[in-house]
Amino acid sequence: MGKGGVVLLATPPAFRPMHVEYAVAKGVHVFMEKSMAVDIPGVKRLMKAGEEAKKKNLKIAGGLMSRHSKHLEACIEQIHKGVIGDIVTAWAYREHGPVGYKPRQPGWSELEHQIRNYSCFTWVNGTFLEDWLIHNIDVCCWVKGGWPVSCQGQGGRQVRTEADQLFDHYAAEYTFADGTRLMAQGRHMVGCWSFFGDVVHGTKGCAHLGEGVAKPRIFKGWKQTDENVIWQSDGSPSNPYQHEHELLFDAIRNDKPYNETERCAKTCVTTILGRMACESGQMITWDEAMASTAELSPGLDRFTKDSEPPVKPDEKGDYPVAIPGKSKPI
Repeated sequence: MGKGGVVLLATPPAFRPMHVEYAVAKGVHVFMEKSMAVDIPGVKRLMKAGEEAKKKNLKIAGGLMSRHSKHLEACIEQIHKGVIGDIVTAWAYREHGPVGYKPRQPGWSELEHQIRNYSCFTWVNGTFLEDWLIHNIDVCCWVKGGWPVSCQGQGGRQVRTEADQLFDHYAAEYTFADGTRLMAQGRHMVGCWSFFGDVVHGTKGCAHLGEGVAKPRIFKGWKQTDENVIWQSDGSPSNPYQHEHELLFDAIRNDKPYNETERCAKTCVTTILGRMACESGQMITWDEAMASTAELSPGLDRFTKDSEPPVKPDEKGDYPVAIPGKSKPI
C-alpha cells in the first residue's frame, strides 16, 4: 500500500483492528466495514489507531452506512427537533430466516472452515447481535444522541441444529443514563414473524425508520397508521452505500477532517455489551464492559493458515455455546 492510498477493509470483524492499525502505520486512508471489533481489547486497539490517524491527517470511514442515508438523516433531524417529543423507548429489530452455514469441505482446515462460516463463530464475528443487528442498534443510539449505561438480556439456540456457536434469538434491553430504554431483538428462524427496522416512541408520537425501512415515517400518537402520518421521506433515490464512499473520497480530495473511528467503536461497544449480557444472563454496565481484558482470539496477529482456531469441536463435532447463568461475560 502506497502512502496516500485508500484501503477497503471488509474481512471478518475479528481482523479489523489489526488491519486498521497496519493501514494507519503505512499512511493509508481507510474504509472499514462493520463490525469493527469483536471484543473490548480490539475496540481499544481500533480507537488508538483512529487517534494516530488524526495525527497523520488520514481519513477513516466506517461501514455503518445508515448514518449516511439521506432519508434517515432527514427523519432523525425531525425527531431531534422534537416532533415526537422526548424519546421514551426505542426498539431495534432484525427478524428473518436462518443465517447460512456451509458444511466443511475436503481440504478445508478447521480454521478455514470457521472463517468461511464467520457469521456462525463468535470469535470471528462477535455474534449475530453485533455483526447483523448493529445497524439498527446504531440508529437507535443516533436517535437518542448517546450510548447506554447498562444492559441485561437473554438468548439461546432453540431451533438451530448446525454445528456452530450461533444463538438463533437475542433480546437485549439497554438502559440510557436518563432511564429510557432500547430493546434490541434479533431472531433468524423459519416461519416466524419478520421485521427489519426500528420503532421509536416519544411523548407525542412515534417513528418507523432504520435499516430495512426504505421510506421512514413519523406519526402523531403511537399507532402507525396512514391517517396518523405527520412526516415521511420523499422516496427520492438515495444509496447510503454509495454516499458513505462519496463522503470519504470528498474528504480525501479536499483535505477535510474525516474520522468515524470513535463513533463506530462506541457502537461496537454497545453491541459487545449486549452480547456479554445475553450470553451471561447478567446485568452488565458500560464501565464493566470497558474494563474487560478478555480476547476472543488471543494471538490473532500471529495466525497463519495452519493455525489452530481459538474454539474447536468436541468428539461429537459440537462447538462450545454460551449458557446464560453459567457463562462468564467476555
